Amino acid sequence: MKKFARYFVLLGLVSTCYAQAVVPNNIRAMSTLERLHDSDRLWNTDILYGIPLPEGKVIGDTYYDTNWRNCTILLYENGKLIEGYQARYDIQSDELEVKAKNGIKVLKGNKVKSFVWADSITRVPAYFVNAKDFKTEDNVALTGFFQVLTDGSFPLLKKTAIDIKKANYNIQFNVGSTDDKILKKNKFYAINKTQVIELPSSKKKLLPLFAGDAETMEKFIKQNDLTTNKEEDLKVIFDHYNSLTNN
Repeated sequence: MKKFARYFVLLGLVSTCYAQAVVPNNIRAMSTLERLHDSDRLWNTDILYGIPLPEGKVIGDTYYDTNWRNCTILLYENGKLIEGYQARYDIQSDELEVKAKNGIKVLKGNKVKSFVWADSITRVPAYFVNAKDFKTEDNVALTGFFQVLTDGSFPLLKKTAIDIKKANYNIQFNVGSTDDKILKKNKFYAINKTQVIELPSSKKKLLPLFAGDAETMEKFIKQNDLTTNKEEDLKVIFDHYNSLTNN
């Protein structure tokens, strides 16, 4: 019996040794067990070499409007008019894409003096003039097109620029975006002869541009609860000013 007892004791010890060796120590470690409760299965300090960065894409477009619109185009060359076609404007490449019977044709922006297109639903026309015909207060030549929001003695213009926000994904911390984003930013201008003046966003700085009518315009803005950094309100302000000066 003693021999059998010693045999079972030895067998138990051997079994315990094998049981302890089955699971590696680093898998048994408390830090490993804690990771089971890590929501994204990774420590913030981990880098998984060999795992590719998630594939990104480009969000947005470079068109002033992606819709095709009935358009009339005035060329610099001999004042020629192109009518009866649908077009759209690519801000980034400064090109008008024109739908023709035999495919899409491209007009370089520097060939176009002006164009107008109509909204397919409201039928309201939108007018554009080439920015190269104007210069800034610093005598800098411009490219692209201005949309004329208000015409008259003191026109209001809008210029839309493309800004690309590059992907900033950080694989180590799993934060940021894998996508490039195309953003469109608007700036507003007024014309003084052939010079364009970028409009300040504050009412205090805008009012002096109306010279002798500054006080009148201040009252009008206050009475109508208008702001000077919104397109719709700026249009109302400049429409009113031009109605005063045209009388």
